Amino acid sequence: MNDLIIVFLLVAFNGFFVAAEFALVKIRMAEIEVMVQDGSRIAQTVRNILQNLDTYLSSCQLGVTLGSLGLGWFSERTMAALLEPLVLTLGFSAATAHVIAIPLALVVMTFLLITAGELVPKFVALQKYRQVALVIGIPLVLFYRLFRPFIWLLNVSANLMLRCLGIRVIDAHGESFTEPELRIALVSMVAGGHVSRRERRIMENVLDLEEKVARRYMLPRNQIVFVNQNDPTEEKLRVVAESGHTRFPLCDEDLDQIIGIIHVKDLMKGFYDEDQFTSLESIARPPLFLPETIRLDALLLEFQRRNSVLAVLVDEFGTVSGMITLENVLEELVGPIQDEFDSEASLIVRTGPHRFEVEASCPVDQVVRACGLELSDELTSDTTGGVMTELLGHIPRQGEQVRAGTHLMTALRVEPTRVQRLRIDRMAGMPDEAEADGGKGK
Repeated sequence: MNDLIIVFLLVAFNGFFVAAEFALVKIRMAEIEVMVQDGSRIAQTVRNILQNLDTYLSSCQLGVTLGSLGLGWFSERTMAALLEPLVLTLGFSAATAHVIAIPLALVVMTFLLITAGELVPKFVALQKYRQVALVIGIPLVLFYRLFRPFIWLLNVSANLMLRCLGIRVIDAHGESFTEPELRIALVSMVAGGHVSRRERRIMENVLDLEEKVARRYMLPRNQIVFVNQNDPTEEKLRVVAESGHTRFPLCDEDLDQIIGIIHVKDLMKGFYDEDQFTSLESIARPPLFLPETIRLDALLLEFQRRNSVLAVLVDEFGTVSGMITLENVLEELVGPIQDEFDSEASLIVRTGPHRFEVEASCPVDQVVRACGLELSDELTSDTTGGVMTELLGHIPRQGEQVRAGTHLMTALRVEPTRVQRLRIDRMAGMPDEAEADGGKGK
């Protein structure tokens, strides 16, 4: 009976190290850090283990090996002695029963080791890895200290063999996630309830910043409100008051002659302190000029480096093409940000199950996300109105229509030089995979 107890203890010993290995690989450092911040002393021990994970995984491997060897050496004769009387009852001679009992004992012990000593601890550790990690922490540290010299020798020998094979030795937790892996992980976290859909969308937008060009999200040149230094003071104040903006380019006649950027706060201070205020040029701040092709992630860094929230974008010829603010970039991360001075009209309004009304200045990728619009990669326009004009080959006329993949664009409001607002309808019976048609206007 005592021998049987020892057998089960050896199986449990083996299972302990199997569970420890899987729990340590499964658990994340961030989860342990949360427990440490909550004051868990055992979590501090687990954190130390994770900081030296390779060493402690070697300890687990040593424990599993010792348990398996112990079972192989001790349990065979113990289990054979238990099984031999059962074989004798089947009518075999003592010699034959002994011969049969030995391989039968090996089969029984192998089954016991694989199920109770390997599979069950593995499944428990994978499902309850936090609890298992906290339970095995202190015993594993004690085991490591007891066998430290031997474990060190095992690690050195293994690393030497890897180098001889030309394999680089890396830390077990040293590999970082690639961007596609992060996106897949976000989907899994949403499915598991750890991250909301909105949080996932924001994080995916952060990953997309490096692929987005400022030109697509800028305020175009023809919509920029600027102050002409040559206008009378009353006209300048009227422009400032009616626009609702807080920052304005100060120009010499036109936008290609920008002198600086005026902030309403500086303007009010100037009127209050007339001794310091001599002209608009005296309170204008140096403009931040950037190429219209700059990526949004680089634009954010420029805003931080230059302590600015507004940039004037220029094309390859040095002509001002538009203006972009920090708010424009943030809207690409979190969605529309509307203050008390913004117009209530949305860039995209759903007017039916498959019908949207869209401002022509709305960036193309926003419309693609909102409406499911499918466009050819050959199209180069940045705005929805530009796409319609490009598909038609001319400036749209009032009520003119053009097909864009599975959708139909209709010009609702036009000016002599551009379309202002349009409607997008999903065409009934069109397959999703239809390609954008360079279309024939109706």
